[in-house]
Amino acid sequence: MEEGKEIIVIYKGNPVNSEIIKDILNDNGIIATMSNQLMGSIAPWYVSGGGIDPVGVEIFARDKEKALALIDAFNKSIPEE
Repeated sequence: MEEGKEIIVIYKGNPVNSEIIKDILNDNGIIATMSNQLMGSIAPWYVSGGGIDPVGVEIFARDKEKALALIDAFNKSIPEE
Protein backbone atom coordinates (compact mmCIF):
# COMPACT_ATOMS: atom_id res chain seq x y z
CA MET A 1 0.00 0.00 0.00
CA GLU A 2 1.26 3.47 -0.84
CA GLU A 3 2.53 5.78 1.88
CA GLY A 4 -0.36 7.67 3.50
CA LYS A 5 -3.00 5.58 1.72
CA GLU A 6 -3.61 3.32 4.70
CA ILE A 7 -6.88 3.88 6.54
CA ILE A 8 -6.76 4.66 10.26
CA VAL A 9 -9.37 5.22 12.95
CA ILE A 10 -8.86 8.83 14.04
CA TYR A 11 -11.77 9.09 16.47
CA LYS A 12 -14.07 6.80 18.47
CA GLY A 13 -17.15 8.11 20.21
CA ASN A 14 -20.90 8.04 20.45
CA PRO A 15 -22.90 8.05 17.20
CA VAL A 16 -23.80 11.75 17.37
CA ASN A 17 -20.29 13.09 18.03
CA SER A 18 -18.81 10.70 15.48
CA GLU A 19 -21.21 12.00 12.81
CA ILE A 20 -20.30 15.60 13.69
CA ILE A 21 -16.56 14.81 13.50
CA LYS A 22 -17.03 13.08 10.13
CA ASP A 23 -18.90 16.12 8.78
CA ILE A 24 -16.25 18.55 10.09
CA LEU A 25 -13.48 16.52 8.46
CA ASN A 26 -15.37 16.23 5.15
CA ASP A 27 -16.13 19.97 5.19
CA ASN A 28 -12.38 20.62 5.55
CA GLY A 29 -11.34 18.46 2.61
CA ILE A 30 -10.56 15.25 4.52
CA ILE A 31 -12.29 12.12 3.26
CA ALA A 32 -13.84 10.50 6.33
CA THR A 33 -16.14 7.54 6.80
CA MET A 34 -17.70 5.90 9.83
CA SER A 35 -17.34 2.35 11.09
CA ASN A 36 -19.90 0.48 13.19
CA GLN A 37 -22.42 3.25 12.61
CA LEU A 38 -25.52 1.04 12.64
CA MET A 39 -24.49 -1.46 15.31
CA GLY A 40 -22.94 1.33 17.38
CA SER A 41 -26.38 2.95 17.47
CA ILE A 42 -28.66 -0.02 18.06
CA ALA A 43 -26.41 -2.43 19.97
CA PRO A 44 -23.19 -0.66 21.03
CA TRP A 45 -22.16 -3.46 23.39
CA TYR A 46 -21.67 -5.73 20.35
CA VAL A 47 -18.92 -3.55 18.87
CA SER A 48 -17.31 -2.07 21.97
CA GLY A 49 -16.67 -3.35 25.48
CA GLY A 50 -19.48 -2.00 27.64
CA GLY A 51 -20.81 -0.04 24.67
CA ILE A 52 -18.28 2.75 25.27
CA ASP A 53 -17.40 4.85 22.17
CA PRO A 54 -18.74 2.32 19.67
CA VAL A 55 -18.56 4.35 16.44
CA GLY A 56 -15.26 5.08 14.71
CA VAL A 57 -14.29 7.74 12.20
CA GLU A 58 -11.78 6.57 9.58
CA ILE A 59 -9.48 8.65 7.38
CA PHE A 60 -6.39 8.23 5.24
CA ALA A 61 -3.22 8.29 7.36
CA ARG A 62 -1.85 11.19 5.31
CA ASP A 63 -4.54 13.48 6.78
CA LYS A 64 -3.85 12.59 10.42
CA GLU A 65 -2.28 15.86 11.61
CA LYS A 66 -4.93 18.11 10.07
CA ALA A 67 -7.70 15.84 11.36
CA LEU A 68 -6.31 15.80 14.90
CA ALA A 69 -6.24 19.61 14.95
CA LEU A 70 -9.88 19.78 13.81
CA ILE A 71 -10.96 17.14 16.35
CA ASP A 72 -9.12 19.02 19.11
CA ALA A 73 -10.96 22.23 18.18
CA PHE A 74 -14.28 20.33 18.27
CA ASN A 75 -13.50 18.81 21.68
CA LYS A 76 -12.64 22.25 23.09
CA SER A 77 -16.00 23.61 21.88
CA ILE A 78 -18.00 21.07 23.91
CA PRO A 79 -19.02 22.39 27.33
CA GLU A 80 -17.82 20.40 30.34
CA GLU A 81 -20.50 18.13 31.82
